[in-house]
Amino acid sequence: MLQTEKAIARVDPRVRRTRLLLQQALTELMAEKSFRSITVQDIAERATVNRVTFYAHFADKDALLEYTMREGFRQWMRTQLPEGSPYTPENVARLLKAVCDFLSKIGSQCRPPHGQMEPLMEKQIKAEVYDVLSAWLTALPPLKGGRGPSPEQAAMVTTWAIYGAALQWSGQERPQPVEDFVEQVLPILLAGLAPGLPNRPGNVWSSPTERSSRRGR
Repeated sequence: MLQTEKAIARVDPRVRRTRLLLQQALTELMAEKSFRSITVQDIAERATVNRVTFYAHFADKDALLEYTMREGFRQWMRTQLPEGSPYTPENVARLLKAVCDFLSKIGSQCRPPHGQMEPLMEKQIKAEVYDVLSAWLTALPPLKGGRGPSPEQAAMVTTWAIYGAALQWSGQERPQPVEDFVEQVLPILLAGLAPGLPNRPGNVWSSPTERSSRRGR
């Protein structure tokens, strides 16, 4: 969302309410039929607004989907990784798990075919992951001698690696437990994310009890 849009949303609760209605309408419709078959008229009717109101907020249904995906992923991610969390190996693991869980959730809730919506979803998830990684790496002290990738380069490469790994996991017919998958992939991510830093994670899920409870979800 642009900064001007954020300002408007803070000032005018009607904007937030209308966008929420449109998001909810799209989410409900996508549980009933494919995104390709949904029309702007369908969304407007489900949200109890007219087409003029829809177009006052979004250029088309693709723009609404992008907004819904990014907002949905941002909220989902904050349940596992609160805003302002610092860079740690454990938080990188939580970021990867958030992407895995979100892709699995979307796949189970949305009717196929997913071909048209997948590029939009990928774009928004990657944008959010990149923002988190870039903020983490920019806050770290630079490597001695100026060696190693820039924060932007490391964030970009790791974003692609996280999304690709999560997509591969979520696409399996019978995926392994997500916690086990994250623990296997995490060392690979850490090796290229911030070279020279102590990147050996402790217990990623904080305690055996927490890990057991997460597996039971």
